[in-house]
Amino acid sequence: MNKFFLSVNAKKILLIILIGMLSSNCSNQNIQQKDLLINDPFEKYNRKTHQFNKSIDKVALLPTSQLYGKTVPPYFRLGAASFYSNLQEPKRFANHIVQGQYKKASVDFRRFFLNSTVGLLGLFDAASWLGFFPEETDFDETFAYWSVPAGPYLEIPFLGPNSFRGSFGLFADYTVNPLVRLPGPIPNLSLATFEIINIINSRHEYAQAIDSILYRSSDSYALTRLTYFQKSKRIGQPQETIPFELFDPSADF
Repeated sequence: MNKFFLSVNAKKILLIILIGMLSSNCSNQNIQQKDLLINDPFEKYNRKTHQFNKSIDKVALLPTSQLYGKTVPPYFRLGAASFYSNLQEPKRFANHIVQGQYKKASVDFRRFFLNSTVGLLGLFDAASWLGFFPEETDFDETFAYWSVPAGPYLEIPFLGPNSFRGSFGLFADYTVNPLVRLPGPIPNLSLATFEIINIINSRHEYAQAIDSILYRSSDSYALTRLTYFQKSKRIGQPQETIPFELFDPSADF
């Protein structure tokens, strides 16, 4: 169970953050108008969980990531990020197969083979040097591809913004991690370690964007939720829940 709660899809979180950067200039009035169209029947619970997650970030994750950035050389941080990304290739492969994206699945397979061999178990992204670039996907996107409704918005302790569909997607993503299949406690401990390092590394690399959402907005919960639904729209969020025109990052607010 602990491994599951540590199995966060970092790319998904970073996409939410990057969209949040585009939305950070929205006025409070516009955010409130968008709130009326967002499927959030558990807002009271979600806001409490958001404050809990925010306190964890302020007390533990933020200072740890700052120390990490000051003490760990950039090439080590890059190697750690590349190694973690290589562990995600089986997940990408499985999802692209289920989505019928066989050409993309072929790229996933080649990337995993090249980076696990020439790239020294993923410490170096040799596949990108050869022109095979990663394309992120997950089971949340796969469920959306097969028209599974997103369901209500959820703020999950330690994991942050998600939905009912995305929560099941997290568990499915976890099950296809190659380390899960290895016996004994060492692979399990390694998986938890890699997840923690990736979270800390991501928090450091995107500190400015995350701080802008969490600590410089008038309502960090509303902005976090807004950016999540913007991202969800891009992977198949139903039209009746999120009108597309309200979430165009290039629109004037």
